[in-house]
Amino acid sequence: MEKLYLRSQAALTTVSDRYHRPLYQNIDWDNPLIAILGARGVGKTTLLLQRLKSLKRPPQEALYIDLGDLYFKENHLLDFVEAYSAQGGKILFLDEVHRYGFGSWAQELKSIYDLYRHRIKVVFSGSSVINILSQQADLSRRVRFYRMEGLSFREYLLLQEDMALPSFPLETILAEHHSIARELGAGIDFFPQKHLDSYWRNGYYPFFLEDLKGYSQRLNLVIQLVIDQDIPHATGAAAAKQDKIGRLLFAIASSPPFKPNITKLAERLELSRNTLLLYLQLLERAELISTLRMESKGVSSLQKPDKVFLNNPNLVYALAPQQADIGAIRETFFYNQLASLTHTGALPARIELPPKGDFVFSSPQGRYLFEIGGPNKEAKQIGTAKNHFVVADTAVTAHPQRAPLWLFGFLY
Repeated sequence: MEKLYLRSQAALTTVSDRYHRPLYQNIDWDNPLIAILGARGVGKTTLLLQRLKSLKRPPQEALYIDLGDLYFKENHLLDFVEAYSAQGGKILFLDEVHRYGFGSWAQELKSIYDLYRHRIKVVFSGSSVINILSQQADLSRRVRFYRMEGLSFREYLLLQEDMALPSFPLETILAEHHSIARELGAGIDFFPQKHLDSYWRNGYYPFFLEDLKGYSQRLNLVIQLVIDQDIPHATGAAAAKQDKIGRLLFAIASSPPFKPNITKLAERLELSRNTLLLYLQLLERAELISTLRMESKGVSSLQKPDKVFLNNPNLVYALAPQQADIGAIRETFFYNQLASLTHTGALPARIELPPKGDFVFSSPQGRYLFEIGGPNKEAKQIGTAKNHFVVADTAVTAHPQRAPLWLFGFLY
């Protein structure tokens, strides 16, 4: 246990308090069991360590643990928590729960909650590929879930360019984009397209702050770790063959957002149709790809997607820079930023593929149709109905139904 104390203190020396993600302020830290899920590389470890650092408690009372640590290849988490609590431990930050050596993390966390929730608080992080609701242990009623996104364009501007700019709800952007764009640019040296191109290449994952020149190499390593470690740990090694998943991801990266021919793709990869659909589902849960289905279609694990994207533009430039098509980059960015609105609420919003146009966004607040394009993009394909919008890659627009693309990076 002393070694775990020393490792926790060593981890604290690496964390910076320069910036706290918005999620940090939104977490109810008093809850006895908190889950923070998100893609590898988006900053979950930093958030845990920032919270631990703010508590200013000794490791005997508040402790950070990487559950991939060799200690937990031979020692059960439940036994450790029993001993830690008996010695006065109050708070545990458990990182990368999906890498826990015994594979019984959900059942043990349930027991920890049931036995020790009045004595010890637990905050744990895990890969977004984890499907907690499918775990045998009924964690869903006990844990408070939070989701961590990659950096928005707005956050990137703050960290890279020291521009402290506000976020806006979608409805406000759509109704007031002209005045917002004018006001944001007033008095500062702000050229949205210039900064947006940099964000597309190396701004979604916060580790660009550590090594901008090595960003692409670091991101490729992250991708490989997701395929080789996170997916097998979260799903069971027998559920997925890493080499086939890697080949599938490269096939997607080498194409623009495309409507996949599942039969031909399965034959090319020597997979059954159902296995290919499973792999697409795993890649989406791991936030390496995003899929789109036709509006009004039902959604099931065995239903093929109608369109497949990489999750964010950084992945395009890391995996297939020679195939980085500007039209595909624009769509990928828009989908990625808008998708942040689909992960919250009792009735979460949906993004689907419309019969005409690129995206349809439906929520309790309304239904909006979007066509994405360059600075001269027109509304011929979608018409000029009230809730139809052209999203143009330009600094500012005058028409109320032509919104600038970069502004959708200010949703969070």
